[in-house]
Amino acid sequence: MYAILLSIIAVLTLALAVLVIFLFTTYNGINPDKQANATEPPQQVRDVPPEEQAKLNIYATEDGIGGDAIFNLKPSPAHENSFLKASVTIVYDTGKKRKNLEERTAILKECLGEFKEACIEYFRSQTYEQLSEDNAMEKARDTLRDKFNSILEGRTDERIVLRVVFEGWIIQP
Repeated sequence: MYAILLSIIAVLTLALAVLVIFLFTTYNGINPDKQANATEPPQQVRDVPPEEQAKLNIYATEDGIGGDAIFNLKPSPAHENSFLKASVTIVYDTGKKRKNLEERTAILKECLGEFKEACIEYFRSQTYEQLSEDNAMEKARDTLRDKFNSILEGRTDERIVLRVVFEGWIIQP
């Protein structure tokens, strides 16, 4: 009886040792950073000089007039009906020697509705207090730039939106 129990324990111990060796050899070669980076949008591959950059105000009319938008903010106990008046401009890469200017401008204009929607969603999720913080404008720039580039992901291989600029920023409680 003891011999049978000892042989069962020996077989289970051997099976456990094989399983541990298998796990260490199989999962040791997987790099979690590569998997995490696979979902990120493509990175900017070059430094873009100022002469190869262009601007597009996403709220301007066809003739370039205007450009301000009013966004309702998320209600807070202290400020129930707050809003932000802002002018949102995209600074984008036009390609080397501006050779992709027309193509990229057309792509951006196709996505204007999605850009506006992203702005509305972002500002609708912010309260007056959050947008009154010192780094609120910087946070909004970075978040919207990343959202705009993710919108463009299927249409271009590069991250063409370089910056988001707020030419007007007035918060009303």
